[in-house]
Order: sequence, then structure tokens, then C-alpha cells
Amino acid sequence: MALERFWNLERIGIHAAEKDETAIEYLQNYQDNFISFSDGKHCAKLPWKQDHQSLPSSYGVTKRRTEANIKRLSEDPFILQKYAQIIEELERRGFIEKVAKEFQPSQQVHYIPHHGAKKDSLTTPIRLVYDCSCRQARESPSLNDCLESTPTILNDLTAMLLRFRTHQYAVVTDIEKAFLNVSLHENDRDSTRLFWLSNPNDPENPLITFRFKAVLFGATCSPFILNAVLLKHLQMNSYVNAADTLKRDLYVDDVLSSFAHEMEALTYFREARDLMTTAGFNLRSWMSNTPRLRELAEAEGCLDHDTITKVLGMRWQAVTYDLSYAPLDIPAIENATKRSILQYSSRIYDPLGLLSPVTVRAKILMQEI
Repeated sequence: MALERFWNLERIGIHAAEKDETAIEYLQNYQDNFISFSDGKHCAKLPWKQDHQSLPSSYGVTKRRTEANIKRLSEDPFILQKYAQIIEELERRGFIEKVAKEFQPSQQVHYIPHHGAKKDSLTTPIRLVYDCSCRQARESPSLNDCLESTPTILNDLTAMLLRFRTHQYAVVTDIEKAFLNVSLHENDRDSTRLFWLSNPNDPENPLITFRFKAVLFGATCSPFILNAVLLKHLQMNSYVNAADTLKRDLYVDDVLSSFAHEMEALTYFREARDLMTTAGFNLRSWMSNTPRLRELAEAEGCLDHDTITKVLGMRWQAVTYDLSYAPLDIPAIENATKRSILQYSSRIYDPLGLLSPVTVRAKILMQEI
């Protein structure tokens, strides 16, 4: 299946993508019946499968995995501290909340294990990963097994990158903590419980229970929920000029746009920021090849200070307007195999197909052997 996808990349743009009417109808129904708006935020319900098995609590396995995770983290006090700071921030910003011992849930209860994954960052060297596919036993369902995994209706990535290069003034931004800024319906919160230390400074302290008040990144339906919420918000505010631009240029939580005139880019900055703020979303990490927009973003504390900006997997240098590829080290292997050739050749990410004269040689080699 992976090899087939590797070959099919060459067909992007040759065959027109067909609209899935069933997916569009499901999206519309979800937006109408599962998403509400109050107190400046959108609130979403989890899309449960109608015939899903009874979801077990997974209390025991989650508790054991959390204790093992804390033991590993304790080997590096600095990483443990950073991990604890992430959870503290989640609680401070209202994304999770403590569950009192005397609290009696009215809905099903389910616990989710979490662990750390390293990041290439000095300020946040670790991120939290929530295992929503964890099963209490081999025959038991996981949270993801009980949720719909409807594909997200996304804008065409190649078309977005081409539009991004069309006009003189290019603008990039993304939504800060997009998933967490969608509230989770009260009836679904106890299905997203987790354990953490009552005192992070002492790994021997007892565990306490939290639950999510927001949509967590890790559930199979989370990208669909975010996409449905964002599209509904833009539709609700379609009278704002920036809404059409955002809808056209949005890919998950990244936005890539280009404008023929500088004033259009500056107006878009102001309108887009204000529009997304009305739903609790913060458009941050703004970058543009126009100094005037960079000055505006700097004044509002939302400028991306990186020299090179990541643009849908590619690298963009705003000042020179250069779009390039991330460096990839392909070593000379003494005893090459079909697996190793496929492994390294498929690592080349080329959504625009500009490297096809080179990458096609690897595919020809694969056919020959």
C-alpha cells in the first residue's frame, strides 16, 4: 500500500479529484447538530460510532503506563520539569481540569495514557502524546475504535503552494493550539481522563485525575472536528472579506496566502486576526515578504522570528522569497536492499513535483530490481 502511494504521487493533478458527496453531507450534519457556539468559543461533541462496543475505563492499564512514564521522566529532572510545565499550562489555560474524588460522572469514564516525544526545540524539548488507541485488553475497544474516523475535507496542497507563489506579496500564519481552542462537550469529557502527579516536584507523590475540557490532539476524529469547526466559523462570518481567503488557503491549522497588492495583505492581516479572535483562535507566527506586514506583526507580538519558515513541509525564506527543500542525508549503503532504496527515496517530500526528474530515477531503479 505504501509503495502504491509512492507511485501515485506522480499522478497528482492529472486526474481530477472527485468530491465525496457522502463526506460532504456528513460534515454538514455534524456542523448543524454537534457544534455549538457560546461564550466566544465553539463547543464540539465527539462523533461516536452508533454501533460501537462498550468502552471500558482502562483505569488499570493507564495507571500502570503513567507510573512507568513518570519513572522514565524522572531519570532526567529537566525533562520531567518541562513535562510538568506543559500539563500546568494546559490546566492554567482551561484546556484540562482536575476531577474531584467525590465527583460522580453521568457519562462513561475512560482513561488515556500519555508519554513524551522529543522535539528539536530548546524551549520545549518534549511534547505530550496521548494514546487514544490504548486497549484495556486485546479484545477490548480503544477510544479511537469507538469514534468515527471520517476523512477531513482539506484544500488541495499542491494548488495551495501554487497559489502561494502566484502573487507578489506572500503571507504565512498558523493557528496557535488550534485543537485545544475547541471546547469539548460536557458529556464527553469523562471519556478523556488522564493521570498526573499531585506534586510534580516529587515523583513519589500519588497520582491525581484530570480530564480534557478541549479537543485533544490524538483522537482519530480530532482533525475532522477542527476542520468542521473552522469551516463553520468562516461560514458564519462569510461577510468578512478575509473569511473567503482563510477558507481557500487553510490546511489543517496553517494558512498560506498571496496578494497582488501590499494593501490587500495588510488589510487581510487585520481582518483575519480579528475574525479568528472572535472564536478564541489566535493567528500567530506571521511572516511575509513585505516589511510593513512584518512590522505590524512585530507590534502585536505575533511575528515569526525564524530565519526560515516551514511552509507545508517545505522551507520558505521570506526576505528573498525562496522556496526550498529540507536537507536530506542519503548515505552510501554498502549492502543496499530494495527496502533501504525505497526507504530513502520515499523520504523526499516534493508536493510540487519539481524534483521528479531526479526522483523518477529511484522509481525506475525499483522497477528494474
